[in-house]
Order: sequence, then structure tokens, then C-alpha cells
Amino acid sequence: MRTILSLTALALLAVTAEAETAETEAPTCAEGQAVSFEDLAAAHKAILFGDYHGTQEMPEAFGDAVAEAAGGDRRVVVALEYPANWQPDLDAMMAAPDEVTALDVFARRSTRDGRTSEAMRNLLLQLRALKLAGADVTVRAIDMARPAPKARSRAAELSLPPEIDQQRGLRNIIMGLNSVEACEMVECDLLMMFSGNAHTRLDVMDSASYMPTEGEITSYREAAAGNIIVRKMPTASVYLSHRGGYARNQSPDGVFGLRELTPTAPGYVAEDRTYYCTGERDRYTHVFSVGPVSPAMGK
Repeated sequence: MRTILSLTALALLAVTAEAETAETEAPTCAEGQAVSFEDLAAAHKAILFGDYHGTQEMPEAFGDAVAEAAGGDRRVVVALEYPANWQPDLDAMMAAPDEVTALDVFARRSTRDGRTSEAMRNLLLQLRALKLAGADVTVRAIDMARPAPKARSRAAELSLPPEIDQQRGLRNIIMGLNSVEACEMVECDLLMMFSGNAHTRLDVMDSASYMPTEGEITSYREAAAGNIIVRKMPTASVYLSHRGGYARNQSPDGVFGLRELTPTAPGYVAEDRTYYCTGERDRYTHVFSVGPVSPAMGK
């Protein structure tokens, strides 16, 4: 069996793209304009948060955003980058009688790339606490489970442009469809996705897959999960940036460890913990700096 590694998933920022015209565009605000979370929620049905796996601060920032959304008496769906077949464990964790039991339910799960770090487990506990306090929050695992026998037929129903490689880009398509369906299932007021920032883009991007055993690189075009979502509803994509620091995650060659990070916050981001417009409709519509980042323990 040939091993295929997706360079899109491994190199979250090293991709180029062209914008696709969204069917459900919201007005674009000027680059550097500060906006509130309520501004975002009022203008969009979905808000996607682009994570860099393995920090303490990014899951924490997302949890705070969900708490703010739920505090406005909204019916919120939280879409997380976990395989869909993890849903029973997520449900059990949300319904657990206490935090110890909740953590035990999820203890055997590991993605080995930072998505099951202690910071992510703390996020799940925060979501559980919101539900216990009466917030209308539904937590869904939206990543493609393997095997996924019906995935290709679901993707085909979208009638995407022929330039999009639906086979190699199937994971992103299914992530987008699963997120939209999770919102539709409960008639949500707001869909909030927390996923790697290559998935939360709103465009169709150039990507590549690498077959290590043969040394072959295959280039193709794929729709990010955000591009699937924005075709269905008005969507904001928030790029979670930082001021530098460290993260613990997986490198492109599969090694898990500590990474030193170069700051990614644009120059117009004057204050941390504030939403700023990028002035674009493609890729990311907004940026939010979490400040300096520190590594999350666990995998």
C-alpha cells in the first residue's frame, strides 16, 4: 500500500491560492478596521477560526468566543477537527457527570499533532461547562472518518467546478459538508468552526500530495472546507495569528516536538485579542492575534 501525505495538511501556511466567488458573500470591511465579535456574529451565519495546532492560547481564544456567542442566547454549533466517528465520545464527554469522568472518556483519543493536547481538552471542558450552565451549544466532530464509503457521492452532489480535484481534496469537502449539515440539523443561529488554518480558508487553493515511496509529487486544486461552507451561508474566516513563541505539534516529516514560531500578526493589528478586517473576501476575512504563544502539553 502506498503512503500518501497531504502537503496541504502538513504545511498549513505554505500554499498559494486564487479566490473563488462566494455565493453568499458578506460585505468586506477595510483592512485594519477593528470590529467586535458581535459585529461578526450579526453579519455572518458561520465564523471559522483558523488554528495553528499545539498552542495554549488559540483553543483558549476560541473557547472565549464560543462563550460570548452563547451568551447572546444563540443556538451555537461548534465544529471541531476530529474524525466524525469520535462523535459518541464527544457526546459522552459533554454528558459526563463530572470533569474527571469527562476526561476519562476522551483519554484514549490522540491525533499526535496537537489536536488532542491538554489545551484542547480544556476547551472541551469549557464547552461542557457552557452546556451545563444552560447554553444552547452543540459540539460536533466534522473531520472525515476513514473509511468513508459515501463521501465521494456526497461530494459529487455539490457540482463543484471541474478544476477541483474531488478525490484528492475529499477531506476538505467532507469537513465543509459535515459542518453545514450539523448546523442545519439543529437549525443553528451560528456555526463556529475551530480547525487548522488550511481548512478554514474561503478559497480554492493549489495543493499537492507526496508519495514518499516513489518520490512523486502530484499537484492539484482543492476547495478548502471554508470554501464549501461559504457556498452555503455568509461566512467569516478568522486567521488566528500570534506574536511569536512556541508550539508542540507535528512537523512535515511526521516528527512531534517543540517548534519555535515566527510572529504572524500583520502590522495593522495594533492590539491583541481584537478582531481586525483583512479587506479580503478570499482566504481569511479577519485576523485575531492571541499574543505570544506557549506550547500545549500532550498530543
